[in-house]
Amino acid sequence: MTDNDNPIAALERSYDELAKAVANLSADQLSAPTNCPDWDVRGLLNHTLGGGLMYTLVNDGIVATEDAGDVAGSDPVGAVAQVAEANLASWRAEGALVGDRAYPWGTFPAPVGLLINLGEIAVHAWDLAQATGQHATIDPGAAQLVYDLYTNIPMDDMRANGVYGHEIPVDSSAPVADRLLCFLSRRP
Repeated sequence: MTDNDNPIAALERSYDELAKAVANLSADQLSAPTNCPDWDVRGLLNHTLGGGLMYTLVNDGIVATEDAGDVAGSDPVGAVAQVAEANLASWRAEGALVGDRAYPWGTFPAPVGLLINLGEIAVHAWDLAQATGQHATIDPGAAQLVYDLYTNIPMDDMRANGVYGHEIPVDSSAPVADRLLCFLSRRP
């Protein structure tokens, strides 16, 4: 397995992208709108970090939700570092990729939970960078892993319930990150 197709390495690279975007935020940008209609930048960051904490807790056998309150607090950079460290350690622990994981929206084999976790961090790091006028990118290896997952599962219920909007048409020769973003209702 290379780093490009290793989901834990891809998650680490995605957290690096999130950390870069957060390090370049100004205080006034925390209230800026995002392409996620329910969240401003602070809300999106808290959702993303709350999700990272949820995956960490679930890996430890604890029932958890994505709502962890104001995780970013007064030190968003420090919060990203802490959540990333804990989340990555939880997936690197012995036996972490064995068995099922129960999340508020369903139960999945652990490797699928890891890919969902990866998608949340990678895509929302892109959302945050995009919302704040930064260079928004998704690591191609991470994008491929997440794209392969989501294009092979039913999306109708998630689209109907507003988790994702409609797929945006994109040329099949477009970079995989663009195809992923369009599949998940975003315009690269």
